[in-house]
Amino acid sequence: MTGTDTGAHASDTGTVQNVSYNYGTVVANQNISEIQRLRGTPLPPDWIEDRLHPYLPDAETTKAVDAILDSYRVAVIHAGAGTGRYTTALHTLVHQGVKAVRQVRREPGEGVDLEGLKDEDTGWILDLRDKDETLRPGFGLHLREVTEHLRTMGSFVIVVTHSDTWTPVAAEATELGHRLSPPAALQVLRAHLERRQPPIGELDTWLAAGAVTEQLDDQATPAEAARWARVIIAAVELNATTSEPKAVGELVEAVVQSAHNNWRRTLRTWHTTNTDSAHRNYLLAAATLDGAPAETVYEAQSTLGEALNDTPPPTRGQQGPGIIALTDAIGAELGADDCIRFRKPGYAEAVVDYFWVDRPHHVAAFTRWTAEQAASLPPDLGVPLAERVTQWATRYTLAKQSFTVLRAIAVHWAKNSHLHGHAQDLLVAAAVDPTAGKRARDQYLAWAKAPDTDELTHRRNTPIVLKQALAGALAQLGPAYPQIALKRLSELAVNTTNDGVADAVGDALTALWDQPVLQGTIRSTLTSWFTTAQHHYTAAARRAFLHLADRTTPNGIPLLLAGDDSEPNAWALTGWRCALDDEANTHLQSAFDTWLDTALTHPHLRPAVIKTFTEAVFRSDTDRTYLAPRYLVLTHAAYGWEPARAGGEPTARTHLRDALVLALREADPTAPPRPHHAPATA
Repeated sequence: MTGTDTGAHASDTGTVQNVSYNYGTVVANQNISEIQRLRGTPLPPDWIEDRLHPYLPDAETTKAVDAILDSYRVAVIHAGAGTGRYTTALHTLVHQGVKAVRQVRREPGEGVDLEGLKDEDTGWILDLRDKDETLRPGFGLHLREVTEHLRTMGSFVIVVTHSDTWTPVAAEATELGHRLSPPAALQVLRAHLERRQPPIGELDTWLAAGAVTEQLDDQATPAEAARWARVIIAAVELNATTSEPKAVGELVEAVVQSAHNNWRRTLRTWHTTNTDSAHRNYLLAAATLDGAPAETVYEAQSTLGEALNDTPPPTRGQQGPGIIALTDAIGAELGADDCIRFRKPGYAEAVVDYFWVDRPHHVAAFTRWTAEQAASLPPDLGVPLAERVTQWATRYTLAKQSFTVLRAIAVHWAKNSHLHGHAQDLLVAAAVDPTAGKRARDQYLAWAKAPDTDELTHRRNTPIVLKQALAGALAQLGPAYPQIALKRLSELAVNTTNDGVADAVGDALTALWDQPVLQGTIRSTLTSWFTTAQHHYTAAARRAFLHLADRTTPNGIPLLLAGDDSEPNAWALTGWRCALDDEANTHLQSAFDTWLDTALTHPHLRPAVIKTFTEAVFRSDTDRTYLAPRYLVLTHAAYGWEPARAGGEPTARTHLRDALVLALREADPTAPPRPHHAPATA
């Protein structure tokens, strides 16, 4: 079983890819795949095949788990981190021949109700590997009780978790548990290298290299072996493109350093020897633009120096080293295509990582420079640059448990219209990261709650451009984490005075609303916020509702009013009541105008519109207290839609406005009755 785990109770790096030469799809595709997995959509066959390709099935494990599933339809695979629990579950369910494999949709901290799984002939994976997971008493009993339901559905459930997490409740369902025994790490390494296409050459030489094998002893996990395999594969691929390929023995040292993320000593020595900033800037520029043409890198070192307030003095004639000498000095290679590449796996990333640690006061300037480079370079250079930095920043954040770099990059990219989407990709990538995801989501909540600022480097307040990018990222995260996304969107809505941020929040809610599966969640969430005692939730609910109330179908009918029913939509009525408890504002006026326009142009909907507003002045359906402040807000909105004009001829608009105002007055139980001779307006 060579599959690797994800989560803080696991040490998987299986989602890491080398993106040096991709064209802008890797990070976005990874985000989409991870969100689809988390939201519970059927796992794509090609994704499953990719995960299982290097998997070494263990006959005893397969037999044991199959037997548990045959008897109880539920099994619990538990073990330590990085042992292949998730991939073993995938393999087992595929072996069962189910029509689809899905992950149980569950937000962090939520309870589990497996009887709610209604899909037939489905293999479900309940992923409980996170280190913060705790299983409440009764969890094991619930697993036993769901057996007949799953049998009726023709489905199975496999729970994957850490042994420490399972132990407190294991006695409730001892017969369901299977402790996974991982294979030897060297077997895993061999499987990954053998099954790569094309296979790794001189495989036996690699497997006999003592510097490699001594790292994969009996204590090493499959996840560690898989990571070593990826480093070896990267080294071999880089070596195959060099003009002077090296023998395996010469590559081993670089592989070991890369696998241990141990280029820092090498870089420290290089920086100690090379104190000239021109050389250092060339190294950093070449690493950031790894694979770019030499001319581009040479020009970039100058702009990088300027960005770091270190403008190099102009040279005359052929003074100073040229491209060939500089490239040799930084340990890179100038290829026959005149492009500069580093031939050591992970070295380019290590250079940038070294700079982030060594020069923290220049992080903001450097990220501005990367934004300028990514935006100004041709797409075949600029987009891969953004992809690389996105993955490097995510891994740096994970390793350092600090969001300083990630925030700086997101801010400066969000400010650039060409890179705004990449800023969102970066935020999404960190939020769905198996290990750093929870910390990232918590950090986003803090950013959402902080006041606005135009200052990009402000430490306490959150830059407006970052809030706008965060709203877009939360729209992407919504399908996987609907409650978490809505909570942070609500905080963004409450803690801003900027129309751009408010619009971004509204757009995010719109994007989520357009997914029918989430409409129920949005309704129930906003409903709870409509009446809460916490003002900031109510304010966010008003903003969100008014944005939805303002949206229309292609026929110009409000989405919340669509249909031929003459009665008010119950949820929309509740939302209007909440919205009218605030003072008149542009958002309310805009939504109100949309509804009155509809009543004017679609006469069959006029009764529903009029009744919605005449009912909205009452506290609730059960409490018929007529609230004068709501009446005043609606009257103000009505005259905002169609102002009174002295001496003007009545129009369809004035007739509709007057009809609404009159209906509002007559709804007041304390209002005097209208005289019989009073003219009626229609």
